[in-house]
Amino acid sequence: MIKKLLLTPLLLGFATMAVHADEAAGKAAYMLCAACHNPDGTGLPIGDKKMAPSLVGSKVITGDASVLALVVLKGIKKEGTEYIGIMAPLEAAFADDQKLADVLTYVRSSFGNTAAAVSAEDVAKFRVQWKDEKEPVTRAKLAELTKPAE
Repeated sequence: MIKKLLLTPLLLGFATMAVHADEAAGKAAYMLCAACHNPDGTGLPIGDKKMAPSLVGSKVITGDASVLALVVLKGIKKEGTEYIGIMAPLEAAFADDQKLADVLTYVRSSFGNTAAAVSAEDVAKFRVQWKDEKEPVTRAKLAELTKPAE
């Protein structure tokens, strides 16, 4: 009984350290994204426009994690003038499943977002799901993919 009482806080401490390590890894990986999305996730302001959209409360961020993975892996096609930048495909930058899972989890649980974590196993499935996509996704396709089921 005494061993159990002593081990429980120790195991909880390790679990907490692992969560913080994953968060730190996700935050570090997000620095690539912050160049356009701003460190606070609100989109980097450039004059009266933004370089990229806000991640705060975004349906792409908080919805189906596979859609977010599609965006990060394949990018978003430049359409219109709402945003100055493009969402470049980051498949090569996030070639490691755990690194991509960390950054997806970070943005899904930061900036006021409260979506579920993404695992490296999820990312591996998303890569297979989107492997035939060769071009950046259009905003119309994103709207279709994030549309609530009827």
